Amino acid sequence: VASTYYGGYPHGYLMRVKALFPDKERVLHLFSGQVDQSIIPGDTVDLNPDLNPTYVDDAQTLTIVPVEEYDLVLADPPYSVEDANHYQTSMVKRNKVMRALGARMKGGAHVVWLDRVLPMYKKSDFVVEGYIGMVKSTNHRFRVVTIFRKV
Repeated sequence: VASTYYGGYPHGYLMRVKALFPDKERVLHLFSGQVDQSIIPGDTVDLNPDLNPTYVDDAQTLTIVPVEEYDLVLADPPYSVEDANHYQTSMVKRNKVMRALGARMKGGAHVVWLDRVLPMYKKSDFVVEGYIGMVKSTNHRFRVVTIFRKV
């Protein structure tokens, strides 16, 4: 992990995402923590104001984030109750996050979701364009990158 922040993106992850979406200009880092924005600059969303996010907001409702302005959303939520406890927050209801994004994202925008599970979503809101398995090294969690496109 390039950053020292617990749960930060694995080394090289953002460079790979950037290679998949070189034309995306408005990026939102959801569940941002302390993301390194030197590779993919954008706005950040986190519940913890001490992390100085662009928006202090709940990803399950996104009441203050202008979601419709973004063409790429990167989401890396806590994977387990233990992870959520580490961040001193409750576990995320993934389906609520996808519902909040689906209600306001513009057509053609993408969500890149890194997690251990596939979040529930409405097929009328999103099409899955791909799954990429991700293994950091031995004895680490296996994760999947799911690429959604807003219908």
